[in-house]
Amino acid sequence: MAIMAKLGSRVLMVLLATAAISLLIFGHKPTTYHLPNGQAVRGRTVVALWVGWSGFEAAAMRDVVNKFNLSQSRIFVHMVSVSQVDIKTVISVAGGDPPDIVELGTYDVGSFIGHNALTSLEPMVRAGIITPHTFMPCVWKACAPFDKLYAVAVAANPFALYWNKTLFRQAGLNPNRPPATLAEFDSDAQRLTIFDKNGRLKQAGFLPPQQCLWGIYFGNHIYSYHTGHFYIDTPRQVAAYRWFQGFSRRLGYRAVTTFKSGFGQFNSPLNPFLTGKVAMEFSGPYFANFIQHNKPSMAGHFGVAPFPCVNGLSRTQTMGDVDLLLIPRHARHTQAAMKVLAFFIRQENIEKLDDLHCKASPLATFSVSFIRHNPNPYIMVFENLMLHSKVEFSPPSPIWMRVNSQLNVMAQRIWLGAPVKKSLVYTQHLVNRWVRTSQRIAALRAREHP
Repeated sequence: MAIMAKLGSRVLMVLLATAAISLLIFGHKPTTYHLPNGQAVRGRTVVALWVGWSGFEAAAMRDVVNKFNLSQSRIFVHMVSVSQVDIKTVISVAGGDPPDIVELGTYDVGSFIGHNALTSLEPMVRAGIITPHTFMPCVWKACAPFDKLYAVAVAANPFALYWNKTLFRQAGLNPNRPPATLAEFDSDAQRLTIFDKNGRLKQAGFLPPQQCLWGIYFGNHIYSYHTGHFYIDTPRQVAAYRWFQGFSRRLGYRAVTTFKSGFGQFNSPLNPFLTGKVAMEFSGPYFANFIQHNKPSMAGHFGVAPFPCVNGLSRTQTMGDVDLLLIPRHARHTQAAMKVLAFFIRQENIEKLDDLHCKASPLATFSVSFIRHNPNPYIMVFENLMLHSKVEFSPPSPIWMRVNSQLNVMAQRIWLGAPVKKSLVYTQHLVNRWVRTSQRIAALRAREHP
């Protein structure tokens, strides 16, 4: 009896600790809810929705949520903007009290699927609410990476090249003609780079982000959906990272570090592209919204085009991300949540959200008015990219977060001068071990829970 009492007290302590942590992280849940018109909500199923957006992006989603809440009287969606939404969702799933719907990106999907942390949306497929033709082919692959639907898409973010037309003109370049190949891109970047009389970097033509799969633009596909293996040490990857390292060698990594120390936040008027410190930027369609909010005077003075690839490759080969809505495992109101998702992915609702976000629609078709009245003047550039099947998203591997972290470490070392080939060989060997371990664990789980 004494042993049982001790065990009982330990379990109680764990439960109390878990409750305390949950309260600290997530705060109190409201006990009363109100519609936008102030009317109190009574007798409805309350569906909790967590989004990682904040500011005007969260406000745009709230408009769609309000529209749903006013459209019927059975379900009420309570939306919360949550920082570090991916981490907090993991904690909530582990604690058995997750939100009913969560907004995540493709970066998180593989890990969540691998750890059985998501609810399958196959009932929506069987009911004909969603089909493989609802979204663009590349988006469907992100929502149903292994031919099983786990997510619905509400926005698409293919990456493209932004260029400052004013700086192009000042450098003697055609402001209306972006570089079409990587060779042209490198030439333009060098002409747009300026050092002051003391040798300090004053203006950069381009600064390649280290958190990018540059091999895509050299024709490398980093992940195999069939085998689960990663292709890191390949000739195309070697060429890509030598190109990447070339910027560090030409500009000097210490000079770049000093130069970057004067940058402001990405979504602010002090963004280096907006202040003219960087002439070309690699970003998604949402960046047009940030330009509009932070420096409206730049309208008409920047352009957007597909990011150039190595000679011989299609210019529409690019990387990107998708804003996804998913139902975590252990969600309390699964059926109600699926009804909410069915409403959210209606064309008029997705286009309303994407219009306010300045993002591309993930749907297979879009309306003429969505393009004609879109606040993003280059929305068709991104829609055309999404129509192409070579848009690559984060691999749906259960170990992708770990692999991506190692790729970032590798890129940092290469940027600081480490040999490219040696770095890729080491990383490939390391990742191969992780893949084998992950597959053994998955096989064991399959035998235990057939």
